Amino acid sequence: MNNLALSNFLNSLERNGLLPAVANKEIQNFIGNQTKSVGKLFLVITALIGATFISAGVFSIVSHNWDDFPKNVRGVISFVPVIAGIFIYYLAVFKHSKSTSWIEASSLFLMLMIGASMALVSQTYQMDGDIDFFIFVWLCLTIPLFYIARASGIAFFYLLLACKFLVPHFGFSLFGPSEFDLNEKYYYFWFFLLGVLPHFYITLNKQADKQGFRSIFLGWLIGVLFLVAMPVIVKSGYLWWTTSIVIGYYLLGKRFYNGNISSLGRPFQTISLLVLFYTLIYFTVEEIFPYIFGVNDIRQIGSWNDEQLSFYFSGFALMIILTIIGIRQRLKGVELNRYILLTPILVLGLFSVHYIKEELDFDMVSFACLFVNFFVLGFGINALIKGRRYSSVLYMFYGLFVISNLMWVRYFDMDVAFWLKGLFFIGVGFVFLLIHRNSQDEFES
Repeated sequence: MNNLALSNFLNSLERNGLLPAVANKEIQNFIGNQTKSVGKLFLVITALIGATFISAGVFSIVSHNWDDFPKNVRGVISFVPVIAGIFIYYLAVFKHSKSTSWIEASSLFLMLMIGASMALVSQTYQMDGDIDFFIFVWLCLTIPLFYIARASGIAFFYLLLACKFLVPHFGFSLFGPSEFDLNEKYYYFWFFLLGVLPHFYITLNKQADKQGFRSIFLGWLIGVLFLVAMPVIVKSGYLWWTTSIVIGYYLLGKRFYNGNISSLGRPFQTISLLVLFYTLIYFTVEEIFPYIFGVNDIRQIGSWNDEQLSFYFSGFALMIILTIIGIRQRLKGVELNRYILLTPILVLGLFSVHYIKEELDFDMVSFACLFVNFFVLGFGINALIKGRRYSSVLYMFYGLFVISNLMWVRYFDMDVAFWLKGLFFIGVGFVFLLIHRNSQDEFES
């Protein structure tokens, strides 16, 4: 049903006395605001796409027969793209300051024109061809665009270019890759990520727990990118950093995004729950248990350099601080998932089990893995209960997925008699049928 048909339907309900006039007005205002928000998002996206194609066209025209021009002429023409970008940006910021789409498009256009002028100048005067230095300067000149007119659309291109400092150096020979070296300039990525975080904070609505498209977009972009980049930009203490992501993302999402309805509108909470699920599933497998905790074993500290030590202890401190913040908020009455708050304590307990085994030769790994299995099972059941309590079908699906995946993994590696395994899974199946029966009347009525 489109908005016009829905409006006519609401008006007919009001005429027939089935809907109060005040409620009809509020519903129509809500629908109108939603339509305007989607329309603004469409305008911004089309403007960004248009700016990208125009930038490519300008660069193509300027570089046409480039080598046929004298060197001095090429030097002057090299600045044409950035001058054009600054002029368009000036018009958008000072003449059309109320138009979000113009500001976003002009910011992206200026960013791309800066890169184009830098490339032309570098080619004209045969400057140092270090691509890392080129991108570093380009991104440094881009950072002010986030704060002059608060443009957010350029964040995607900005962080995508910053990922260049995470890409390893590959060497190729006749028979394929011959060398592989990690990028030692990864700390540039940290610098540029921190450069955009204040802009992200500025876009958040601090007075409410519901955010708009801009904050949702930046939340997904920063949240996913940091998670993917973490194995490269963090040099040790991955277990502590992963746990910090789980609890830190969750607390951030509950504070600023909890009022959003869908999971797409809650980027940090969604990422936190997915990371938590896969982390806990790994803890239930006894075979990879020594590897997970062996990598983070503090007994290896003698072979670490200062860089690794700083990451290890900063990750551990961050995990402890976030856990304390979460527990204090829950004690104050904030509704937080107890299983997420208990995860750091669980991780420390499992680490202690690994350490006791290695130092005292006292093996409790099997018992620890069994405990984690029950922890994950309880976490899944808790998600089912909360999903039903708040009528959130998606949250119920998440709990169902957690339990089903755990049972599937255990079906293949549970080292018990087949008849006992069979009875156990038949019992689990009856539990799910019982859940189905209790929920059937609610969802089919």
